[in-house]
Amino acid sequence: MKQIILILMVITFWPGPVQSVHAGPLPDLIQQTRFIAYTPRSFAIAHGKITAASEAGIRKDLTLLRPFFNGLITYSATSGLEAVPRIAHELAYRAIILGIWDPSSETEITNVIHAAKKYPSLIGAIIVGNEGLYTRRYLPQDVQKTMQRIKKECPTLAVTTSEPFFLYFEKEYTQFFTSHDLLMPNVHPVFEKWFTPTVPGQGVNMVIEVAEKFNKTYNKPLLIKETGLPSGPEEKGFSRERQTLFWSELRKRFPFSPSQSLACFEAFDAPWKPEEMAATLPGDHTSEAFWGFFTQNGKGKQVIDALPKP
Repeated sequence: MKQIILILMVITFWPGPVQSVHAGPLPDLIQQTRFIAYTPRSFAIAHGKITAASEAGIRKDLTLLRPFFNGLITYSATSGLEAVPRIAHELAYRAIILGIWDPSSETEITNVIHAAKKYPSLIGAIIVGNEGLYTRRYLPQDVQKTMQRIKKECPTLAVTTSEPFFLYFEKEYTQFFTSHDLLMPNVHPVFEKWFTPTVPGQGVNMVIEVAEKFNKTYNKPLLIKETGLPSGPEEKGFSRERQTLFWSELRKRFPFSPSQSLACFEAFDAPWKPEEMAATLPGDHTSEAFWGFFTQNGKGKQVIDALPKP
């Protein structure tokens, strides 16, 4: 991974034609894959109880997404999501970055290793954990232990984790993040106190500035895993039109390169999220139901028009 030659090319957004060739090395993975963060519509959590995703539901989701995206980013490798690699392979996706929700889960670790070995040209990287350092669900050494195990089993596979962007610039974590093959932070302007939904351009400015800071701080490929604007609720100032404006402006202004890109966030609205998040985190989480490029019923929002035609 460290000897990858970065082939400098100019692009204006995610790669044009949505092709199905294999993932390849990191610059190819970043530049030639149009990723979207994906949680199946058939998956849900209510009162702490998980409803596992169904294979039929996953196939329906991935068939719907395939004309617009050739890459997926997942958050877990259990509760039905272990079927994602096989179905994505059958539908000719180019690459998947598999997520592990719990770095200590033997089931998830085993599932991602199995998928990486069975579909080596499809699995581009593994994300060990999602915002668990920030929420104190686990410790850096828990992530590192799992990364080392994956590297032992799959030496050429890229590994990383994902945290809110500001954590990457705290001195206590610099060495930790430097040890990763690539960086996949979450950069959400909407959670900043100054952010106003009626001025989406403010958020675009922040994403670009944060990317510049990453480039100055780390000599690592950067793939922003989460950013964007929810399409609701309207009473909070969010709308589908403003969601589209955010992505349209970001598409035009973000400095894409073989070592820097971003994923769409996220595939589908998730009506179950606000109640589940409110059970553990204080505050208003109503907007968490509206991040999708598609509704829960599978209807594309106008933000889809912000994507270049395949």
